[in-house]
Amino acid sequence: MAQENKTEKATPYRRRKLKQEGNVAKSIEIASSLTVLISSLIIFFSGAFIFKEIVQFMITISTTDSSAFGTSAINALRESFPKIGSILLPFFVVTVLVVIGAHIAQFGFVFTLKPLRFKWERINPVEGFKKMISLSTLFELIKNSLKAFLLFGIALLVLKGSVELILDSAQMPLAEGINFMLKLLIKVVLILGVIAFFIALLDFAYKKWEYERKIRMSRQEVKEEFKQLEGHPEVRAKIRSRMREMAKGRMMAEVPKASVVITNPTHIAVALRYNAEKDKAPVVIAKGKGSIAERIVSLAQSYDIPIIRKSELARAVYQSADIGEEIPPELYRAVAEVIAYIMFKRKKVAV
Repeated sequence: MAQENKTEKATPYRRRKLKQEGNVAKSIEIASSLTVLISSLIIFFSGAFIFKEIVQFMITISTTDSSAFGTSAINALRESFPKIGSILLPFFVVTVLVVIGAHIAQFGFVFTLKPLRFKWERINPVEGFKKMISLSTLFELIKNSLKAFLLFGIALLVLKGSVELILDSAQMPLAEGINFMLKLLIKVVLILGVIAFFIALLDFAYKKWEYERKIRMSRQEVKEEFKQLEGHPEVRAKIRSRMREMAKGRMMAEVPKASVVITNPTHIAVALRYNAEKDKAPVVIAKGKGSIAERIVSLAQSYDIPIIRKSELARAVYQSADIGEEIPPELYRAVAEVIAYIMFKRKKVAV
C-alpha cells in the first residue's frame, strides 16, 4: 500500500512486534559521541596519573644503556603492563557501559537474534545497489560529510590560537612538552565531543521522526489488526478485565448516592437508592462480595450512609437484582421496613 495512504499512528501491538524484531528508532551517533565525551572527561580528571606513568616509562627507556637496550626495554614493558592495564581498563569499561546505556535510553532493553538471521536479499546485488542509491543512504553520506567538515573546522579554530605554542613545544623540556600537548589534545577532544553529542541528539530526533513515518498504518490495516486481535484469548481476557474494572469504577462512583447499604455482614454488600419522587421502587446501584463488599461499606461509612446488617435480605437482593435494576416486588416489604426504620431514626435525631 502506498505510504501516503498510511495516515494512522502505529498501534501498541505493532510497536511491540517491531521491537521484538529489533526494529526500533536509534542513532549510533549517540553512543559514539558519548563514548568520546566521557572518555575525554576521564582523561581530564585522571590526566596527571596517566601523564606520570607515560613520563616514567619514557625516562626509563631514555636512560637505558644502549648496549643493553633490548633487554631493558623488554623488562620495562613487562613491568609497565599492569599499569597500562589499569589505565586502559576504565576506558574499556566506560565504553561498554556507555554503549549499552545509550541504546537502552533510546528504545529500552531489547534482546533478539532476528536481525542476525540470514536473508537472501542481503546478498542480492540488485537490492544492494538499490540501498546504495536510496535517499536514506544519500542523506547519511551528506550528514556524515557535513559533520566531518564541521568538526574539522572547529578543531582548526581551536588549534589556530595555539599554533605558535605547538611549534615552541618542540623546544620545551620533554615533560613540559608532553604535558602541554596532552592538555591541548584533551581540550580539543572535549569541545568536539560536546558538539558531536548535540549533533547526535539532532540525528536521533530525525531518526525518531523517520521511524514514526515508516511504521504508520492505513485505516484498513488498523481494522484488520483489531479483527485479528479480537480472536486472541489473551486479548479477549484483557478486554473483559478492563471492562470489569471500568464497570466497577462506575459502580463505586454511585455508592455516595445510596440511601442505604445492606450487608451480610461482611461477605455481601448491596447499596440501594430510593427517591420517592423519581423511583417506583428501590434501585440497586452497587453490589459485591468480599473485597468489593468491603469497599462499598468503607465508602458508605465515609459518606455517612446508613449501613444495615440483614444477612437474608442482603443475599436475596444480591441474587435477585442486577446493578441498575429495581428490587423485585417480593422484597418490597422487607426493604420498605429498612427504609422506614432509617427515616424514623433521622427524624428522631433531627428532633
